[in-house]
Amino acid sequence: MRMSACAATATILMLAASANAATITLKAGDYGAAGLACDEQPNASTMSFDGRSFSYAHASKCTDRITRKQAGVMTIVETCRAAGDGSPTDPYTRTLNLRQNGSDGFTLIKSRSAGTFRRCGPLGYFNKH
Repeated sequence: MRMSACAATATILMLAASANAATITLKAGDYGAAGLACDEQPNASTMSFDGRSFSYAHASKCTDRITRKQAGVMTIVETCRAAGDGSPTDPYTRTLNLRQNGSDGFTLIKSRSAGTFRRCGPLGYFNKH
């Protein structure tokens, strides 16, 4: 009996995790600041989305988990485990607020500012430019 209760709990947790991951419905690819041409993006204004989590010029191997969705804004808790080049670093966690603008754009909302991003191309797009 105890084993089946554990199995049921594990199944529920896996389904909940899948539901959270599925809520970010952005296309996988490289994203840049909306106010700049894609081929003129500095590293600081680029982000990659692999279909599950984001990575940046200074952070990679991130795990994103949606903790709340209200009025079209998702609160995402993100833990990153590597520097932008993939070299290991002490994990750190931060919270992001994201409003999705269709399947190829989003706005990151910070306490006093917001930045809008759009998809510039597939993953690796910025490595070629």
